[in-house]
Amino acid sequence: MKMKKFVALALAAVMAVSTLTGCGGSSGVSGSVSTSQVNNLLEDVGSDITVSSDSTLNNAVRNAAREIVSTGSISSFDRSVRNSMGWTAQSIASSILDQILGGLGIIGPRVTFGLTSVVEENQLKTNTGAGGLASYIGANSSKVTAMAPINTPEKYAATLVLAVDGTLGLLSDITDNHIRMTYNVSGTKATAPDGTVYWVFAAQIKMAS
Repeated sequence: MKMKKFVALALAAVMAVSTLTGCGGSSGVSGSVSTSQVNNLLEDVGSDITVSSDSTLNNAVRNAAREIVSTGSISSFDRSVRNSMGWTAQSIASSILDQILGGLGIIGPRVTFGLTSVVEENQLKTNTGAGGLASYIGANSSKVTAMAPINTPEKYAATLVLAVDGTLGLLSDITDNHIRMTYNVSGTKATAPDGTVYWVFAAQIKMAS
């Protein structure tokens, strides 16, 4: 009888440890950027950009965030997301070339690319800046400045989009909206083994005629 009780207690202990381990692993990646809040922020500073959520981008960001949770390193985040999304110079060039050939010399771009960023949560919360370099370049510099202070995940995500649109978005104006830009944004929180909490972001830009 005592042996049965011992076995039962041992099994219960193993199950408890397994459960805790599972919770710890899943809690390492948590939270997400609200695209509706990002859109509200963009509207507040006078931007007509609308961002949306993309499941493929979200999965790529979360998978890369899990690498941070397991390794403690943020160095591979950018490469991981870019590889998952196909944001390599070769793939972009190939996409343009294929369409030049397919369109008999007329460029009708349907190109997707993006950018990533990682910031410590504590630094983000205490940031009093106005977007750094993004507030000095591009057509959206005043909108980036108006977003200050950039101290929430949604403000950071909105700033990424404004920074890119401030340069590439001009293509829409130059071509009289023949080339259209659409945006997806994703962000999540990753807790490294040493307890450091990061917010990781990716903004995807789709260019189509």
